[in-house]
Amino acid sequence: MRLIINADDFGLSRGANYGIIDAYRNGVVRSTSIMAGMPGFDHAVELLKECPDLGCGVHLTLSAYKPVLNSHKTIIYENGFFYKRINPDKDMERFSLEEIYNEFCAQIEKVKSRGIEITHLDSHHHVHTFEFLKPVIERLVEKYNLPIRGGLQYELDYDKVIPYEGIFYDKTVSLEAFKSLENKLDKYEIVETMSHPAYIDSFIMETSSYNIKRAEELKILTSKELKEFIDSIGIELCSYRNILK
Repeated sequence: MRLIINADDFGLSRGANYGIIDAYRNGVVRSTSIMAGMPGFDHAVELLKECPDLGCGVHLTLSAYKPVLNSHKTIIYENGFFYKRINPDKDMERFSLEEIYNEFCAQIEKVKSRGIEITHLDSHHHVHTFEFLKPVIERLVEKYNLPIRGGLQYELDYDKVIPYEGIFYDKTVSLEAFKSLENKLDKYEIVETMSHPAYIDSFIMETSSYNIKRAEELKILTSKELKEFIDSIGIELCSYRNILK
């Protein structure tokens, strides 16, 4: 089995950025995904230059902070910030899919413009998995032809959907979560799970309900015990970049 441990929320803040880089340099993370509209974006780009082997995708964002474009009417509050949570049943009626498509493209293009070789697509709060956004995602994968995180609530006729196991989040943040993969070695050739390592800073505490757990994740992801377990059962750590070759 090849395992992608992706660190979500690169670019969220300096604390998140430093935590992700630490989890790469001293731990098991080999892949991350960057948020183009967050205040830590420029800092993340600079750190990435020092880590050329760290694969980086785009963490498509529709429910945190501000959009990249300033022309939206249906997907933001009056103050210009994204709605904090997306309800697929209610929001599908009021959201413009064209606005969402244009915003996601703008986020991808902003990352590309900084010289980053984009390895894949995933999303904040898993919004790309919502069925009402299927038309948007179909257009994105046709345009960019990039691997995309699985866990979709719909069928996507696309051969670069990578299986996803959400084993490491909130109450399941533990070494035991990764040990559950031992029972799935024959199920996957390659599988991804997300993580959110960070050093906690004021921005994370003020804007994210998922905060202290990020530091717990970092401790586990850089632990000797996790690295030894992964080695012992023959799991190969990789990034989305490895499957592009």
